[in-house]
Amino acid sequence: MRIGIFGTPSDPQTQALAREAKTLGVDSVIIESEALARGEPLSFEDGSTFYRRECLDDLRGFFLRFVPLPHVPTMERDDELVLYEDWYVRYMHSREHASVFLAWLLKLQHQKDTLLVNPPQAASVLQLKPYQLDALRSVGAQVPRTLISNDPERVRAFHAQVKDIIYKPVMGGAITRKLDEEALEGLDAITGSPVIFQERAPGDDLRVMLVGDDIVSSVAIVTPEQHLDFRADLAYSSGEASYREVKLPAAVEEQCRKAARLCGLHFAGIDIKHQGDRYVFLELNSSPMYYDVEYKLGHPITAALARYLVEGVRRAK
Repeated sequence: MRIGIFGTPSDPQTQALAREAKTLGVDSVIIESEALARGEPLSFEDGSTFYRRECLDDLRGFFLRFVPLPHVPTMERDDELVLYEDWYVRYMHSREHASVFLAWLLKLQHQKDTLLVNPPQAASVLQLKPYQLDALRSVGAQVPRTLISNDPERVRAFHAQVKDIIYKPVMGGAITRKLDEEALEGLDAITGSPVIFQERAPGDDLRVMLVGDDIVSSVAIVTPEQHLDFRADLAYSSGEASYREVKLPAAVEEQCRKAARLCGLHFAGIDIKHQGDRYVFLELNSSPMYYDVEYKLGHPITAALARYLVEGVRRAK
């Protein structure tokens, strides 16, 4: 029996999952997200799949760590991003690569005896932050007061009412920033595309890891100073952050489970702001970074993930 991992061999979480699967008597095939970009052979012939000329039809369980997305190739020059001269060809190649991988994943998703953690549809919709917020509200989770708009006047009115506001892109991919005087002066720029504006939620940054219905890790991220977005802290990005175990109330744990189920996730990282009795949900992640927590606190996240995937495949077979 074998499982597939869409990822990169150098990724610690990919390596850890392959090791844990091996302890369960299961080999792993790592399907590299950059394989097509390097010209690696991938073929689909009469319903069969060949990766690096090896048939993968026996694989019935897959973990999606990284999946390629279309991107416009840029480089930094004089502190500005500029396009490569052959950007259009590169972009078209990346679009075709992403299309092939997505078609492959959708085919696997429709095979009744195949388990994908997480399904491509779930990973895709989680890039749409407005959908996440509606899903969280529907299960009773508390979320920040939110305005999604490209109307500067509406944003100014929201700011006058709420006062302490942060903003971020609708699809993510950038650090959260404060709506300060300078940002308010530049609000007319948002007419080209809506932006998420939210009331700032104070408190500790919690990261909750969910595998199936099990909460396998719940920690507060500790950095030298609190930021609007902990990812901006150099201690966190350099792997020097520390973590403190947190026990969640049963009601909050159940909200985590319900939100993950509603979003179609077998495996989820959930970000929450905590202060006193207040737990404010920020977002769900379908492929969260967790290995630093596992390494430092010994939380068995990879083991739970490998067991869930392998046992799910065995039940299906």
